[in-house]
Amino acid sequence: MKSTTKDLAKLRKMSQKKTKEKLNFKLLGKIYRVFGRHYKKYWRTLAASYVALFVTIGISLAEPWPLKLILDHLILKKPLPESFGFLNQLYQSNVELLLAGLAFSIVFLTLLNSGFSYINKFWTSVVASKITAEIRERAFAHLQRLSLSFHESSKSGDLIVRLSSDVKDMKSILLTLPQQATNRIVRIFSIGSIMLVMDYQLALIGFTAVPLLFVFTRRFGIGLRKAAKKIKKKESDVNSIIFENVNSIALVQAYGREDLVSERFNAENQESLGAKIESNRLSKSYKRVLDFVVASSTTAVVYYGARHAMSGAISPGDLIVFVAYLKNLYGPIEKFNDLVLGVTQAQVAAERVMALVQNDMVVQDAPDALPAPPFEGRVEFKKVRFGYQKDLEVLKDITFLVEPGTTVALLGHSGAGKSTLVSLLLRFYDPQEGQILVDGHDVRQMQLKTVRDQITVVLQEAKLFNQTVRDNIGFGKLSATEEEIIAAAKRARVHDFITTLPQGYDTMISEGGENFSGGQKQRINIARAIIRDTPILLLDEPTTSLDAKIEAQVHEAIRALARGKTTFVIAHKFSTVASADKILMLEHGKLIAYGTHDELFTTSPAYREVYELQFGQQLEGPAVADRSSDGKRITASSLETSPE
Repeated sequence: MKSTTKDLAKLRKMSQKKTKEKLNFKLLGKIYRVFGRHYKKYWRTLAASYVALFVTIGISLAEPWPLKLILDHLILKKPLPESFGFLNQLYQSNVELLLAGLAFSIVFLTLLNSGFSYINKFWTSVVASKITAEIRERAFAHLQRLSLSFHESSKSGDLIVRLSSDVKDMKSILLTLPQQATNRIVRIFSIGSIMLVMDYQLALIGFTAVPLLFVFTRRFGIGLRKAAKKIKKKESDVNSIIFENVNSIALVQAYGREDLVSERFNAENQESLGAKIESNRLSKSYKRVLDFVVASSTTAVVYYGARHAMSGAISPGDLIVFVAYLKNLYGPIEKFNDLVLGVTQAQVAAERVMALVQNDMVVQDAPDALPAPPFEGRVEFKKVRFGYQKDLEVLKDITFLVEPGTTVALLGHSGAGKSTLVSLLLRFYDPQEGQILVDGHDVRQMQLKTVRDQITVVLQEAKLFNQTVRDNIGFGKLSATEEEIIAAAKRARVHDFITTLPQGYDTMISEGGENFSGGQKQRINIARAIIRDTPILLLDEPTTSLDAKIEAQVHEAIRALARGKTTFVIAHKFSTVASADKILMLEHGKLIAYGTHDELFTTSPAYREVYELQFGQQLEGPAVADRSSDGKRITASSLETSPE
C-alpha cells in the first residue's frame, strides 16, 4: 500500500491544478453529433442487442434465488414464502424433485444468461466493426480532399495512427460507452432497490463503498488520461520516424548513419514505453485500491448480516442472496469506473479523428460554382498574390497571359515560386489576392473536379502505385481501353520495355516503383499523362532523371503530347527553355521577365546571367549568344538533345 499512497498524493496534487484532462461531456456530445449518422443503418441490430441486454440483466437478478430456496426451505425446513406458493404442492409431494428442479434452474439460468449475452455481445461487436470501418473510410476520403497546406504541415506517422489505432479506439465511445453505461446503471439501481427492500440497514452499510469507489476513480483517472495522451503522441512520433526511415533508407545507408537513426528511434521508443509503463502502474494501483475497499465493505456486510440472521431478522438464505447482490452491485460499479477510465482515454483518440474529419483546410467549390466548360487553354494571372503564411508572400503581384497552345517555360532559382504558380493553377491553394482565369473564367467559380479533369501533371519524381503497369497507365483515364493504354505506352517509348517483363502489362509495380529504374518509371508516368490528353499540361522537368538517349526519345513523346496544348514547364536547364514559345522568369516571388528567348536575352540581364552561368562562358551580344564554346551554332534542336 506504500506505492499506492504515493500515487494518491501525486494524483491529488494533479487534480488541484484543475487539469482539463478529464471526462468532457460537452466533447462527448460533439463526438456523437459528428459520428452519430453512422448508427442510422444499424438501428435494428442495435435494438436487438439492447433487448438481449435487458434480458440478461433480469436473469442475473433471479440467479441467487434458487440457492436461497434450497438453503432456507429444503435444508432449514422453513415454509416457502407466498410468492413461491406454486412450489408448495411439489415440495409436499416430492422434496427430491423440488431439489433437482431448483438445482437445475441454476444451470438453466446460467445457460439462458450466456445465450442472450452472446447475442448482445456478438451483434454489438458486428456493428462496432462496421461503424469503425465506415469512419476509417470517411476519414481517409476526407484526407484526400485536404489541401497541400495540411499535408505539408502534418506528420505521415501521425496520420497513420489516426486512421488505424485511433479509429479502432473509438469503439469505446461510440458503442461500448452507451451500451455498457446502460447496463451498469440499470444493474446498480435494480440491485440497490432490491437490497433496500430486503434490509435497508445492511444496504446502507454496503452503499458506503460506492462514493469511495468514485472518488478513487476520479483521482486515478486524471493521471491515466494524461498518460493516454502522452502514449498517443509518442506512438505518432515513433511511427513518423519509421515512415521517414523507410523512405530514406538508401540515404541512411549511403552516409553510414544506421546507428544514429537507431539511437533516435530507440530514444522515442523508450519514451513511448515509459508512458505505457506509467499508465499500467497507475491502472494496477487503482485496481488494488478498489479491491481493498470492496473487501472491507463486504466484510462489514457479512459481519452485520450474520448477526441479523442469528437474531432472526433475516434468514440465512436472505443473507446469501444479499451478499450475492452486493457482489453484483460492486462489480458493475468497478466495471463502470473502468469503463469511464477507458472512455476518457478513447476520448483522446476520438478527438484526434474528429479533428481530422472536421478539418476545413480544403479548397472547396463556391456555393454557386458551375461545371467548367471544355477548355481551349487560355490562361491568365491577374495581380495574383499568395503566401503559405499570411506575413510571408511567395508570389507577389503576378500578371501574365498565355494564349492557347503556347508552351511556357517557368525559370528561376529554387524557391522563386515556380511550383507554387503551378499549384495555384491546379487550385491546390487559392490566392489571397487577384484572379486566375482559364478562357476568361475565374477558376474559383468553376467546380474543382471539372477544372482538374482538364489539366495533366507530370512530376519530376515519377509517382507509381503498388498496382500493375496497366493500372498505373490507366490511372490517367479510368475508362481507357487496352488499345489506348498500349498506344500511350508506345508514344512514351516504354511499350517495348513492358513487353519484356514477366507478366507484361500485368506486372506488379513494387511500393514506390523500386523494381524499376528512374527512366522506366518516368516513361510510365509520361504514358499516364499521354492517355489523359487534356488541353492544359504541367511539366516539372520530367526528363531530369533520364540519360541523353532516353531523354531524346521522351522529348519527342512530350512534344507530341504538348502539341496544341497550353503547356507550363518548370525548367531547370536550357534544353527545355530553348524549345519553349515563351519564358516566364521569377525571382523572389516576382515576375521579372516574360517573353521569348531572343527578347529576354536582349532585355533581361537576369536571364542573360542565368544563360551564361549554365553554359560556363561570358557571352557578348545576340551574335555570340548563338555560339557554343567550340564555335558551333546553338539551336533549339541541339539543346533538346543536350545531356545538360
